[in-house]
Amino acid sequence: MSDMPDQVGSGEVAVEYRDPRFAELDAQIQAARADRQQRPAERKRKRQRAGPALPREVRKEITQFALQLRRQRRHQFTADPKLKDRASRFFRSLLPPQRKRGRPGIDSVTKAIRLLKQFRRHYAHEKPAQLWARVYPEAIQGYTSMDRERQKAERLLLRERVRSRKNQRKGRRHTPASKMLRKREIASET
Repeated sequence: MSDMPDQVGSGEVAVEYRDPRFAELDAQIQAARADRQQRPAERKRKRQRAGPALPREVRKEITQFALQLRRQRRHQFTADPKLKDRASRFFRSLLPPQRKRGRPGIDSVTKAIRLLKQFRRHYAHEKPAQLWARVYPEAIQGYTSMDRERQKAERLLLRERVRSRKNQRKGRRHTPASKMLRKREIASET
């Protein structure tokens, strides 16, 4: 708390008193202001296109559609300022997605489904259990080196995962075998 006045002098010639300890802070503020004034020019030079340009044919079709929409629906777009945003979101939703939704599939399940189809064609006379016996060593990694109990657990898990994947495509829901296996393991440990 200093006994220095807030202003030195009076009237129009009054000068605000500033503690000399703030000199460094003042210099930093002035440097930041000067930096901000120079940045917009730098930003304009550094700005680049977000990605590759649209193919010419696509650009033409979109332009033609937009001009046609503008001619036919101009009054609706001027009446509702948010309509343009909603229309662009709707248009984007109609385009094909970049990737499939959801979790990526498990490779062993994908391989098992492909092998089952293949074996059903080649070995049409065999029963499903025989076809699965051909699938297990190829789809389950390290299957031959596992002990019998582990092989059995992996077989059940793979069959349940394949069934689950097929049911997901059909839109059905069920209880996964992995949950049943966990319950059995917990029960056997106690």
